[in-house]
Amino acid sequence: MQRSGSQKALLVFSAIELVCAAFLLIGGGLAVAGTGVVGSGALLGELTLKQQNEGTVLFAATAIVLVVLGVWSLLCGIFGIRAANDSRKIAIVWVFLLIGLILDVAAVTWSVVDGSFGQSPVSLVLCLVFDIVLFWIAGNIKREAGE
Repeated sequence: MQRSGSQKALLVFSAIELVCAAFLLIGGGLAVAGTGVVGSGALLGELTLKQQNEGTVLFAATAIVLVVLGVWSLLCGIFGIRAANDSRKIAIVWVFLLIGLILDVAAVTWSVVDGSFGQSPVSLVLCLVFDIVLFWIAGNIKREAGE
């Protein structure tokens, strides 16, 4: 079966998404494992108990977010590869990317509102651009498939 240019691009981007998912899942797994170390206060030094508890909660929340993002990226990559091989399966990819795009816009908006945008603008903007490009590619495939 001959792939269109959009399907080839989706295949490449989906492979990149799988690599990113692996890094997120590894980082999230290590962070989840590290939550116990942070919770014990071994890494927090001379902080009060309240500060240690707050640090542990924030660290655990970050770890959970990393794992959730890793699973989301893994699903996007798997569904993207499926759709690159069979354009009739693009609908689920399109839905996942639409939700991801909404989450990216929310993340950028939130970081602008809370003043933290200046700390990591490159990663936020790259994620947004990556999802916009993928959404556009998925839209092309959807049009090509006649859905």
